[in-house]
Amino acid sequence: MENPIALVILIIGMATFFFIGWYSRRWTKNTAEFYVAGGQIPWKLNGVAMFSNYASAASFLGVAGAIAIGGIDNWWLALGFFAAWVVVVLVLASPLRRSGKYTVADALQERFSGPEIRLLTIIAGIIIGVLYLVPQLVGAGHLFNLLIPDLADSLGYDAAYIFWVAVAGGFTAFIVVLGGMRGTSYNQAFQGIIIFGAMVILLVLATAMYFNWNPLNMLTEADNVITPAQVVEAGAQDELLAAYDGTAESATAVAQSSGDLLPDIASALTPGSEVKDLPNQLSLVLGLFLGVVGLPHVLIRLYTVKDAAAARKSSELTIISLAIIYTMTLFVGFAAMMLLYPQLLELLAADRAGDAKNNAVAYLGELLGGQWLLGLVLAGAMAAILSSAVGLLIQMTTTVAHDGYTVLLRPESSEEQRVRVARLAGIVLTVAAVLMAVWLQKENVAQLVAMTFGIAASTFAPILLLTVWWVRLTRQGVIAGFIVGLVVSLVFTFAKFGAVESIVGIPVLVNPALYGVPAAFAAAIVVSLLTKDVGAVDHFMHMAHDRDGKEDNGRSAA
Repeated sequence: MENPIALVILIIGMATFFFIGWYSRRWTKNTAEFYVAGGQIPWKLNGVAMFSNYASAASFLGVAGAIAIGGIDNWWLALGFFAAWVVVVLVLASPLRRSGKYTVADALQERFSGPEIRLLTIIAGIIIGVLYLVPQLVGAGHLFNLLIPDLADSLGYDAAYIFWVAVAGGFTAFIVVLGGMRGTSYNQAFQGIIIFGAMVILLVLATAMYFNWNPLNMLTEADNVITPAQVVEAGAQDELLAAYDGTAESATAVAQSSGDLLPDIASALTPGSEVKDLPNQLSLVLGLFLGVVGLPHVLIRLYTVKDAAAARKSSELTIISLAIIYTMTLFVGFAAMMLLYPQLLELLAADRAGDAKNNAVAYLGELLGGQWLLGLVLAGAMAAILSSAVGLLIQMTTTVAHDGYTVLLRPESSEEQRVRVARLAGIVLTVAAVLMAVWLQKENVAQLVAMTFGIAASTFAPILLLTVWWVRLTRQGVIAGFIVGLVVSLVFTFAKFGAVESIVGIPVLVNPALYGVPAAFAAAIVVSLLTKDVGAVDHFMHMAHDRDGKEDNGRSAA
């Protein structure tokens, strides 16, 4: 075995996650505990859990890897991920916590009656949850192949990848099915500490060892560097690799010589070198910005604390944590580009873009600190993967069990039956995500997440913003907005997966938000202006905006 120390470190981390889930099983006997931990999670712990839930494989692995491959344009992924939290804090955190009990559908139901809206939230929530779970499993598959190459050598890379995706999916399902939201919350908080610590150590060591204790030197040295993706696209990798002698210093020299070899190509620090046209850039930014507003697995955490004030403070702590880690991600990404440049060229030229993008951070850890740091990085990566994965799965199981089974199908069911349905749903949904992760093996995890953000931005975001802040919104407008946004975003998402370039003359972009968001808003607004059923608008606005000044109007998740 090539990486025994790293493997031991990772096993210790996963054993800890397992124990937390197993220990928390005692609190999963009723639905309030299983769904939202009875609304009793402390706001500080919830803030760390929210950070961990959000700082997924896309953040820890995908963003830094995308920067290492494609340059500064890919930092837009992180900026979009972060900026949307300001919207959550300012306009949604408190109103949603006051008006809901377990899910976003509960909040919508406070204003609009009828099963249609709840059914649409179930459909959209499951689609978004599964598609967001997929990149976590993709990251896990590549990560384990890096850590245990012997299995990949004996079975083949693809077969070993499938095996590890299944293992990661099964582990995720176990944590959720056994520990519910309480186990998920404590696991996520612990995982958040690992994620943060691993990123700090990577940045400090890279800066100290190769960039003279000044992280800005990473950007300065990259000013004349052509991204590995563009070098391979130009077919110039062989000439550059001929000068590489196997050292990190030589790797940096090779990277810096790329600009002299390809003087007509913009450097890795030049905006627009990766996303070269305005529609794609706008769609990406819009999807990332509004995506958070529409992510059910993030919003459900607002119901795990006791009141709206705690929900807001949790969100503010999340913002601070994300600002720090996404700044570090920029520098770690460029450190990986400079120090791993020849290796990245070789992987891209061998048609292993997924390996290059998703494992760049792990390769950097091994270079800087051998197996010990590789183990810590992989533990951080697995923590990021599992944190998001369990958050997604608990949200989906709650959606199926509460919104679907309890409210729509069997309101007379017992607590035991509801919890059983939630656990069964977790297993079924995990299987679906595993199958999709096998299909999308070669996709970058950050880009997969960005596309999922586009669906969330096109469905939940417009409806939630309009429900909370527009009194003229009608029940028919909500239904129309949901359907139009979901259909448009899914059509363009799967067209992208299928490498379709255009649909009826409309170009397929990197993210469906540019089409889905305006379509959803327009449908909801136009239909609302043509109809009159505004629901219990006075009751809802009174509750959501706390016009009496009484926190939560006496409501509790418990």
